[in-house]
Amino acid sequence: MDTHLLWLAAFVLVAYITQTMTGFGSLIIVITLGSHLYPVEFLLPVIVPVDICATAYIAARYSNRIDRDLLFRRILPFMGLGLAAGIFVFQFVHGLLLKRCLGLLVVFLCSRELYRMLRGRNDLQLLAPWKYTLTIVSAGVVQGIFASGGPLTVYAVSKFKLSKATFRSTLSALWFLTNTVLAASYLATGRLTATTVRFTVLLVPFVLIGMVAGERLHHHVNEDHFRIAVFLILSIAGLSVLVG
Repeated sequence: MDTHLLWLAAFVLVAYITQTMTGFGSLIIVITLGSHLYPVEFLLPVIVPVDICATAYIAARYSNRIDRDLLFRRILPFMGLGLAAGIFVFQFVHGLLLKRCLGLLVVFLCSRELYRMLRGRNDLQLLAPWKYTLTIVSAGVVQGIFASGGPLTVYAVSKFKLSKATFRSTLSALWFLTNTVLAASYLATGRLTATTVRFTVLLVPFVLIGMVAGERLHHHVNEDHFRIAVFLILSIAGLSVLVG
């Protein structure tokens, strides 16, 4: 492996520890940090197929914990609309503009999450219907462009008072479904190539190690403290993408 690929493998390891612990975070971590090494439009077809496998494992193993009513009636119909729009936009945004948009998005989302968590704002009151719909549709748009709709989705879905296991399993099923659609769009537009597949295969062992570690840590580590550390790292990374 060259140096860039080794760094990317390290980011993938951290990302899938986080993803397996909490149910979200893998792609936004890899894409934000990895954008310093490779173009965003190259990274997405590399990482999304890996994420399909990882989330399929969690969703299948803990399928009895998936809230199917929430997933299929209250999330997917709205996220699907945003996802279609995001996939369309992704065809026309490239290079530096795409990278700057990613940096701005990460800084905004992480700053808001850090503010909420550090202030101890754990209000679980449901969002107003219009606000919930807008948030989930927006998450779909972000998912379609950057495969990183996790923070917005978590903001909306966390209000439903799900258990940690149900939350993780339901989101894993969601990412499996939406990322399968994304991978199909990359294949249809020629972004999924022999080169991206080679990178994907090389990264699989690091994903597996991250998932094993994440499974162990899921039951023992304070999730809130861990998420604060992740959001701090992402905020710094997002700023560096934005101004670098």
